[in-house]
Amino acid sequence: MSILARNIKTIRKELKCTQSSMSSILKVGFRTYVRYEAGERDAPVSVLIKLANMGNLSLEHLLTREVETYNIMPLQTSFSEKSSTEIKSANFRLGQISFKKPVRERLMTVDDSEKKLISIFRKMRPDQQAEYIANMGGFTA
Repeated sequence: MSILARNIKTIRKELKCTQSSMSSILKVGFRTYVRYEAGERDAPVSVLIKLANMGNLSLEHLLTREVETYNIMPLQTSFSEKSSTEIKSANFRLGQISFKKPVRERLMTVDDSEKKLISIFRKMRPDQQAEYIANMGGFTA
């Protein structure tokens, strides 16, 4: 099975979708989608772009590197209007950047281990997040 086929399956499972629902979302036939996931057929660029967006991944990452569940950060909100992104403030020593009206949420991290921790935290229920922060000791939300 190719990297792309494994990645398509990982994205579907992480989004908790069935193959049938993914085929509907991507506007392709069920058998066609199953063949993408099995690596028996190549998906067109338009479908690959949709898949990358659904997992909040770059197209390059989708095609060239194995996607781990912590790499998939589905967008929490939809957006239809593109606007120019302006920086509200930046502190590069602390690694903080805030934007005025960001077009989409992106995960900004230093390395894969940090990305994994942030991804896991964001996928927790709010009560679990509060408990985790409380157990950190000395940190407040």
